Amino acid sequence: MPAWLAIAMEDPVLRWALYVVAALTVVTLLTMVQVLVLAELGARRLARRRAFDDVWRPRLAEATLHNAPPSWTAPVADERLWFLLLWCRTQRKLRGQAHDRLNRLLVDYGLHRAALDLLGRRQIHLRLVALAVLRQVGGPESWDGVAHFLQHRNPLLALAAAEVLVTIDPHRAMAEVLPVVVVRRDWTPQRISALCQLAGRTAVSSPLLAALRAASPEQVHRLATLAQWGDPARMAGWARAALGTSPDPRVRQAGLQVLGDLRDDVDHPVMQAALADPDADVRLAALKALRKQAAPAALETLHALLSDRSWAVRQEAADAIAAQPTLDRVALEQFLDTVEDRYGQDALRRAIEERHP
Repeated sequence: MPAWLAIAMEDPVLRWALYVVAALTVVTLLTMVQVLVLAELGARRLARRRAFDDVWRPRLAEATLHNAPPSWTAPVADERLWFLLLWCRTQRKLRGQAHDRLNRLLVDYGLHRAALDLLGRRQIHLRLVALAVLRQVGGPESWDGVAHFLQHRNPLLALAAAEVLVTIDPHRAMAEVLPVVVVRRDWTPQRISALCQLAGRTAVSSPLLAALRAASPEQVHRLATLAQWGDPARMAGWARAALGTSPDPRVRQAGLQVLGDLRDDVDHPVMQAALADPDADVRLAALKALRKQAAPAALETLHALLSDRSWAVRQEAADAIAAQPTLDRVALEQFLDTVEDRYGQDALRRAIEERHP
């Protein structure tokens, strides 16, 4: 034994220090071995995954061309997740018969049941894969398993579940999704609008009207923007009432959007009155709604709006003036001389150049 080691072993403090150093050395070596082993296993798994994709990508492409049952054996258990991921990526690019044939391939292999099994796993990414598959091939039998995730704390998982429900049964789905929209603050308006657009106007109208009637003022504020995705004929009654009674500018704006899409001349006076609303967004919505009418806003009204405080309202008024069928470029330039507000002049000049280059 070396002299320094003998001296260290005799001193209790040095002895324990040596033990600690030895333990740290062993742990470091084991960690290095573990990293090397995991890296090797990861590389081999990646190579297997690439080989799997190279084999199955052309097979999936071939399956989209023929209605015959698959001539290849189904993927083994540890390759099913890879197959589902590749199948989803391929399916997103397809439409029509090719889309249906790839769905049939999944069903022939019985892997749509594997997607239902993945819903029971705890990992979020596996559940998202399952929902992506069920969005394409899900049926009424998967409704209860998917609807369970509408209240999940993960917003991405909850939204994915809502999309699956909408593809299975839009009418039933919107009746369950809209009450959830009211209470979930982690769903963005853009994603909610996409759900309504996916469901269609017929499916959205009745549940949305029911939700609006039962909602508190704060909840109405959140739901009002979805009125544009309902059937204008069904939503018109709510829209007219909202314009007459609601103190919320966002609700009045939504009501004007509905009436603009309805294109009923009976609403012309209401839209005309909304041009004097104190809220700029409401004035802009009123002007856009009037442009959809058979009898748009009067030229005198548009002239006054060229002096509006809002840039967007001035631009919309200028575009409406430049689009007048009775005014050519010469008449528009003469009209420009009557505009006193220099910002209104700039807006109308731009509109003239775009409309009559």
